[in-house]
Amino acid sequence: MSPGHGTTRTGWVVVGAAAAVCAVAASSWALATPPVTHTATSPTRSDAATPAHTASGPPAVELPWYRTGPPVDGTIVPIGADTTGHVTVVRSWDRSLRVTITGFHTDLTDADIRVQLTGGDVVGSGPHTTWIPDGDPVEVGTIPHGATAAVIDVGIPQILPHEVHSLVVLDWNTTTIMGGAELLPAG
Repeated sequence: MSPGHGTTRTGWVVVGAAAAVCAVAASSWALATPPVTHTATSPTRSDAATPAHTASGPPAVELPWYRTGPPVDGTIVPIGADTTGHVTVVRSWDRSLRVTITGFHTDLTDADIRVQLTGGDVVGSGPHTTWIPDGDPVEVGTIPHGATAAVIDVGIPQILPHEVHSLVVLDWNTTTIMGGAELLPAG
């Protein structure tokens, strides 16, 4: 018996492979970037376009306050109650803060005392001292009843406001801002 006449399966495979190679070559040529023509004259520095970003390297990344702000400290002054003391905030590890409150005193004996770091400011003096809120304060710890000092470790400072300007002490039961301290670079 003689072999059949006409196209064979192998023939179709060869034709298909050749067509695929031609299609890839044609699309590569069509998508290729055009060649750059170099001329004898080039633009002078004054004619050249000035890039928007002239500094070398990537643009600077703004670091969060907990990495750049501390060490800071401040004096706790009365705002809504006779509350006084001193506060220091330092970096304790690469990503931790330590808030140390010393010489703490308040006349509110039954208060549920909470400590918050905030972007707001403590302004004024004497009986005219007030706290001007800016954003949401973040509670970082408590002060036990009768304590004159407290050490609060903030293990996740990423939750703090982007800029921290002050510490406030408040009575959680009545939401009274008892006192606050404007935080300034420690000197």
